[in-house]
Amino acid sequence: MKNYKRLKKELNVDMEAECFYQYVYGKDDIFYPHCHDFFEIFLTISNNVSHFINGKITNLHEGTLVFIRPDDVHGYIYENPENKKNEYINLTFTRKTAEDLFTYLSDGFPTKELLNAKMPPSVILNRTEKKRLLHEISELNTVNWQNKNALKIKMRALLANIFVRYFSEIPKEDFEKMPLWFSLLIKDMEKPENFIAGTKRMIELSGKSREHLSRNIKKLLNTSLSNFINELRINYAANLLLYTNASVLDICYNSGFATTSQFYKLFKEKYGVSPREFRKL
Repeated sequence: MKNYKRLKKELNVDMEAECFYQYVYGKDDIFYPHCHDFFEIFLTISNNVSHFINGKITNLHEGTLVFIRPDDVHGYIYENPENKKNEYINLTFTRKTAEDLFTYLSDGFPTKELLNAKMPPSVILNRTEKKRLLHEISELNTVNWQNKNALKIKMRALLANIFVRYFSEIPKEDFEKMPLWFSLLIKDMEKPENFIAGTKRMIELSGKSREHLSRNIKKLLNTSLSNFINELRINYAANLLLYTNASVLDICYNSGFATTSQFYKLFKEKYGVSPREFRKL
């Protein structure tokens, strides 16, 4: 393997705060392939960057969030025919910060999978999630830059939110092969306000016809449109039964079911018991 330049934490991380963040904005910034002795997360804001990573070149969509491990070899290749500015935000943090974070997240978090994956874990955020994360990152600017402990706490809280929200589930290979519009739609439909609203909402978010969406769900997920929605609703209802004292009737309607008979039937098909029995068990 070719010997690439290894960037040192002493020059790229604020060692007192154990982190550093940078907003990169410019058409002439070129980063040749390199690796680190620290960790990095970056979020693309523009839509015209190609990423060299571990021997491959991939095109980065706007809103791509990437987790770079110390031994990953990567660099940026700008394809900018319209002379547009390239934008992304870069967060760097020490091994100690990463170790403390993964220890805090405990055994239930897929730390081993994240660290051992062949390619850096990445996720594409929709516009709402991208805007949300940009706002959270911008709050780092409210910290007194001389107060390193405050910056460390703020950055660690931000990183914990990023990992829990976006990297707690490793995408399956089949999911990575899905069309971009479909994978973003699936993530959107995991939000209660969407699956509660049902198939009409899913069709609206997709921007496709019902027939086109149904064909893709059957092809890519091997299920029907209604079954996909009901699976999300049943999972949601089961958690409400476990972790709230809301009545079964309220849970039924708050999960998006139109009738109690449908709710009881689907719930028993999945768990083998009624919702009331499930809560008792």
